Amino acid sequence: MAENRFNAAKEVEVLQKEVIETLAEDTIDDLVDDQKLDCIYDDEPLGFEEDPMGSTTKMRAHDPLEEVDLGDDTVKRPTYVSTQIPKEFKDRIVELMKEYKDCFAWDYNEMYGLSRKMVELKLPIRPSKKPIKQIPIRFAPQILPKIKEEIERLL
Repeated sequence: MAENRFNAAKEVEVLQKEVIETLAEDTIDDLVDDQKLDCIYDDEPLGFEEDPMGSTTKMRAHDPLEEVDLGDDTVKRPTYVSTQIPKEFKDRIVELMKEYKDCFAWDYNEMYGLSRKMVELKLPIRPSKKPIKQIPIRFAPQILPKIKEEIERLL
């Protein structure tokens, strides 16, 4: 009796494998037929191959933001709200944020109870070892003014 159950279980297992293989072959064929290729077959350069100096268009955010000041006239507390939400809803959000502006922190000194160990970066340097100076990264002369301009803009 145990032998009959074993044989029956083995037959069921073989049948399941056959069904899975036929289904897999059918679905692979269907997937290949329905598949749209994402390849580029023309000679157009891809975005990362283009010369960065040749591009004049700037990337724009999908959801542009509007700066909102939550502070009083003496201290500026900037935060940002989406420009794509309705005006009435935006006004209610800004009013709510101003009401609860004590929940926001713009400076480390405003974050009471936060350990300095959590926010400070500590490099594990051995006192007995001499630091190694890295080789400076060289950029193309055409890119250097753009880098300086971006750094000044960020500062």
